[in-house]
Amino acid sequence: KIYRMRGVIVTHPAADSGGVTLTSALRPLLELASVQADVFRGRSRENEPTRTFGGLFAAQALAAAGRTVTDDRRAHSLHVVFLRPGTVGSATEYSVERLRDGRGFSSRRVVATQDSGEILHASVSFHVGEDGYEHTPRPPAVPGPDELPPAKSWFTAAGDELDGWYNIYLGSHPVDFRFVGEPPPLAARRGQPSTGLRVWIRASDPLGDDPVVHASAMTYASDLFLLASALLPHGQVFGTGSVVGASLDHSVWFHRPFRADEWLLFDKGSLWAGSGRGLTKGSVFDRSGQLVASVIQEGLLRLTPATAPHQHR
Repeated sequence: KIYRMRGVIVTHPAADSGGVTLTSALRPLLELASVQADVFRGRSRENEPTRTFGGLFAAQALAAAGRTVTDDRRAHSLHVVFLRPGTVGSATEYSVERLRDGRGFSSRRVVATQDSGEILHASVSFHVGEDGYEHTPRPPAVPGPDELPPAKSWFTAAGDELDGWYNIYLGSHPVDFRFVGEPPPLAARRGQPSTGLRVWIRASDPLGDDPVVHASAMTYASDLFLLASALLPHGQVFGTGSVVGASLDHSVWFHRPFRADEWLLFDKGSLWAGSGRGLTKGSVFDRSGQLVASVIQEGLLRLTPATAPHQHR
């Protein structure tokens, strides 16, 4: 049984930025090959400049689950547990278990595997949608993306060191950014703490009309900056050598339809940090001000030997 993505796949040539070959399109990363019934294979980002990106595995797990449900059901929740880091450049297989198909809901379990073993478990639920009460929080009052400069311009103006940091940690992702205010890494360079960040994000290429593709693309973007927001109150960012981070689990709730190739406002911050871990949250709004998704993640924040007051063996 072969599952195919609906719509046209649009790819763009790879661009060179700071010596790093970038994957400039998100859609091909969400196109999974069928291995056998309910088993799919996902590709990795080309020449990943950093460690494997957990958001890609979460997005592909959702895409795999979505290939096994009928078109009348949309993803409403995704819960991911990361078991071990993925290997850069390795293919990942996603095995989908059909737990239940009811009148209104479908439940799936997904196991992602590489040569090193299982790297991820995911639970995904789909819903047909029903009439009911509605309310939504007000979005933050921020400038629209068209009023803000391209993200890279902040870092280029800050000098070669931060421009290089952008190329490695942000420019390697196939999405566009518009920061609301100064990006946190610039403030962190001055040792200045902040409480959170707001950033407009959209896929860098058209995604077609399949709702599963848009949910998967937003899941990819939801992992960007999320764990890093737990460092902001301490005036720190990843990439300085003072802390090692890794996602432990990641949950997304999808509230209403949206397009991930149009601008979405991500409002991210940290709820708590301690015991070498951080708990972070994100709210995602579309340009009309509707809350379209909510995100929660816990991650590892392990101090390096040079900065940790005590080391456990």
